Amino acid sequence: MRTKFTHFSNNFEIACKKIESDANFQPDINNKDLMALVRDNEGNARHTPRRSALAIQRSDIKPADSCAIYQIKIAKKGPIDEDLDLPVWHIDDSAVILVNGKGDLSLHSKENAEKGCFDSPVTHLSPNDFLNCSTLHPAPLDTYAGPQY
Repeated sequence: MRTKFTHFSNNFEIACKKIESDANFQPDINNKDLMALVRDNEGNARHTPRRSALAIQRSDIKPADSCAIYQIKIAKKGPIDEDLDLPVWHIDDSAVILVNGKGDLSLHSKENAEKGCFDSPVTHLSPNDFLNCSTLHPAPLDTYAGPQY
């Protein structure tokens, strides 16, 4: 039985490392800095045609034992109300990635996650849709190589 637990624990660690090694895993970025990646001070897009930036962070939502939750944040310009087509700059943080004890990844609405309801994952998207995406985040400096000239 211990072997089975160790296998699950190892898969859990591998899944978390997969997320945390992604270029868009940005544990310290705030919403203002995320938005600044795609919008200038005048409210214009910094990059065209691209108008979104992705960040993945550990969530403040407290998961059940042996689970981890990661918040997906997307800074983008688009409609925020289904009734209005007016595009506005905003942070969409409506989805989270759950890593269960077996190391399985699933995508859930933030609203359900806050209620502790993980029995109905989002089915039209996958956690992998948010991993290994192109990034606008600056590459980390190689701190072991000394000064970069």
